[in-house]
Amino acid sequence: MNNIIERKAISDLLTGGYFYIPSYQRGYRWTPMQVTQLLRDLFSYANEPHGANTTNIDGDYYCLQPIVARPVTNKDVLKQALQEDIPVSEDNPVWEIIDGQQRLTTIYILYKYLMTKEGISDEELEEDYGGKKLYHLIYATRKGSSQFLEELGKSDDNDTVCNIDYFHMRQAYNTIDQWIRGKGDYADTGGIALCKRYQLDETVKNVRIILFNLLNAGKGKKNSTGSVQILWYELSKETDAISEFRKINTGKIYLTDAELIKALFLKKQSDVLEHIQMQRALEWEGIENTLHNDSFWYFLNKRGYNMPNRIDFVFQLAYKAEHLKDVAESQIEDRLKECEAELKNKNRIFNFYYDKFDGLSGEALRTKIEEEWEAVSRIFHVLEDWYEDVICYNLIGMLCQYNDNLLPKGYIHFLKMEENQSRDDFKEWMKNEIRLQVSGISVKDDKIDISYGDPRVFNLLLLLNVNHLNRQAEHSKDGQNQIGSIYKFPFAVLTSQKWDIEHIDSFTENGLKRVDDQKTWIETAMKDLEKSLNENENTKKEIEDMIENDKLIEAIDKLRKIAGENDTVEEKNNIGNLALLDAGTNRSYGNSLFITKRKKIIDCMKNGVFVPVSTSYVFMKLFDEEGTGRTQWTEEDMKEYQRYICKELSDYLNIEED
Repeated sequence: MNNIIERKAISDLLTGGYFYIPSYQRGYRWTPMQVTQLLRDLFSYANEPHGANTTNIDGDYYCLQPIVARPVTNKDVLKQALQEDIPVSEDNPVWEIIDGQQRLTTIYILYKYLMTKEGISDEELEEDYGGKKLYHLIYATRKGSSQFLEELGKSDDNDTVCNIDYFHMRQAYNTIDQWIRGKGDYADTGGIALCKRYQLDETVKNVRIILFNLLNAGKGKKNSTGSVQILWYELSKETDAISEFRKINTGKIYLTDAELIKALFLKKQSDVLEHIQMQRALEWEGIENTLHNDSFWYFLNKRGYNMPNRIDFVFQLAYKAEHLKDVAESQIEDRLKECEAELKNKNRIFNFYYDKFDGLSGEALRTKIEEEWEAVSRIFHVLEDWYEDVICYNLIGMLCQYNDNLLPKGYIHFLKMEENQSRDDFKEWMKNEIRLQVSGISVKDDKIDISYGDPRVFNLLLLLNVNHLNRQAEHSKDGQNQIGSIYKFPFAVLTSQKWDIEHIDSFTENGLKRVDDQKTWIETAMKDLEKSLNENENTKKEIEDMIENDKLIEAIDKLRKIAGENDTVEEKNNIGNLALLDAGTNRSYGNSLFITKRKKIIDCMKNGVFVPVSTSYVFMKLFDEEGTGRTQWTEEDMKEYQRYICKELSDYLNIEED
């Protein structure tokens, strides 16, 4: 049997069937932007001219992106997946969704919303709309999601949701409600506004009815309103599902000793169904693909760290979690060090799992493999959830730069949290761990006692930039949405580019070798210092004489002193004169003067080179409130910069009071 590709109307899916979302799929993550784009497209399509003039046998239609699925009819698999007996057969299978669950979930939420608001019960839908029944979504590793979806609209929208999936599902439901009613951000772009554009009755009920009728429309030229269809890609039983999954989730995976562990989990067993083994293989592939995304990998690992096969990272975390589950909080760090030493032994992880399965057979072996794989899958989904939460992402990424064991320590703490503790409690725990990392840095009178050469400088400057993004995310209403990814610090760039601690004002003044550069510097400096020079005509005349007699270096030195530059080694090495910058940009101008560096860095920013936000603040001279010193980084600038660092990191640094 060949794979089948066909178009199906949404109404063709309204048979009360079951769509099974396996654990290798990520959770629901559509943002308000994606939801409203779909609503706008559907509503606009529904009100554009359609009719029987189309040459397509299926009539006019609006086509969504593909759904990739395969039938599941084995009763044992179904009972395990669905946790209930349901009437399925070859003619009415449960569909395993390999790709497209985001679209299916959004359509489900929209249809559920329309039924609820129009007061249409399940019985009325079946009796009055040609036997239609809303389909069911079953999530392998998110057991409560099905019930949560079915209850949407019935509970208080202000109730706290307990995981990131529920957050996005409820957010989609509320977005649909706001858009259809034309409330909030959608007063000028929502359903009511579109009714006005198409000269329709400007009522909420009219918007709902138009969308509901469109979703119920079947295929065919007789349907003058058109229909919403999907490209249905049905895998046959003979198709290699893993190969299909690879086509969807591209990415080269380098295989090493992890294949030994893979063989344990995917070993052929006569009493294990092919479907279960195939699903586990797809889950494995999905985890590896995600880990090979550097953005994901380097929020979990210190800059520059890599592994031949990154899935080993998850297995090592599982190893540590099991060995520390009964360890007291005060002993966790010591036990983690012991685990690190143990994991240096070759094939330690392989033997860890081999010993678990050794001597087992039949049902006992199948159950044990399933139990251990669920534990691995659970770890990965926790990491996924942290990655999606902008604040968690930044805090975890910061912790991982300090110490390799802070991530497993955080995961173990997360597992041991009480049921009444929230994600905010976990974020506060992470902040406290960061405070411990910087606790040895003395701060008094807005002066930070840390200098160039201290290994703590890099991470303090990194924390400065990470915390700035977190504050922005906390004040953004989109901070927890996908659009909030702009507030994520790109930890991967710390590896893709080498990074330096940059002296803002150069340690040695040898940057202006060319006469033209010297003249440009002097011209800009005299303009910046115009007020000071006008107040001292003798000094101004002295500098003009130096320029006229080509004593440019003497003129530069004179202007630097007027600007208040400090040449002492102590001040040059203080953190008030240090910033983060990629090595390529830093070394391209050597020890140039500030004015030269400033121009080069501005050019880099214009050309799309990533410059950390606090570094950009420095070279844009945002701490110079009077705006009179573009050419120099003065002693006063250094003090203002340190005041900024102290204020920005006041939640972390131990600042001594006067």
